[in-house]
Amino acid sequence: MSGTVRVVLVDDHDLVREGLARLLAAVDVGIVVVGEAGGVEEALEEVAAREPDLVLLDLRLGEGSGLEVAQRLRAAGNRVAILVLSAHTSASSLRAALAAGADGFLLKSISGAELAEGIRRCVDGDTVIGEEFVPKLLNSLGRGVGVGQAELTPREREVLELVAAGSSNTGIAEQLGVSSRTVQKHVQNLLRKLEAGDRAELVSQAFRRELLG
Repeated sequence: MSGTVRVVLVDDHDLVREGLARLLAAVDVGIVVVGEAGGVEEALEEVAAREPDLVLLDLRLGEGSGLEVAQRLRAAGNRVAILVLSAHTSASSLRAALAAGADGFLLKSISGAELAEGIRRCVDGDTVIGEEFVPKLLNSLGRGVGVGQAELTPREREVLELVAAGSSNTGIAEQLGVSSRTVQKHVQNLLRKLEAGDRAELVSQAFRRELLG
C-alpha cells in the first residue's frame, strides 16, 4: 500500500505511544496515527470510531491483554490489519497472537524503518513475522507443538472450558464444588502445559490446539 495508512496505537504506556507516533511520522509521512488506547475497551472504541487500516498492538496492557483486543475484533468480524509490537520473544507468544487473529508480530527492538515496512506489508495482506522467530518456530515444529486432550486431566478440561466461558476462579469453584485454591492450581497447571502467560493467551492457545470447540 503506497498511500496513507491510518493507524491506532494500543499500548498502556503514554510515553511509548508518544514515541511511536513521532517515530512513524519521522520515517514515513504516509503512516498517520489517528487514535491511541491504553486498554482493551478503549482500543475497541477507538477502532470503531476511527476505522483505521491497522492496529499496532502491545500484548501486555494495564487493563486486559492485547490478545483480547485481537480476539474481540475478529469475533465482531472486523478485518482491520493487526500488527503486534512486543518485547516478548517466545514462540508461544507469537503463536498465541496469530491464533487470536493478528496478522504479524514484530519485536520492539526493530528500527523505525523496519516497523514502517512491517505496517505497510500487513496492510497489503502479508503475514509479517520478525526474523528472530524463524529458528524458534523451526525448532518447535521439529519437537512438535501441542498438548493433546490426553495430556489434560478431565478436571483440567472442565476448568479450561469454564475459563473460556469467562468464569472467574470463584465462579468456577462454585460450579465445580471445589475451593478457589484448587481452581487456582488447575489454572496454573493449564498455563504451564499450554505455555500461556495469562488467561486470554490460555484460551487462545487452547483454540489453536483444538482443545476447545
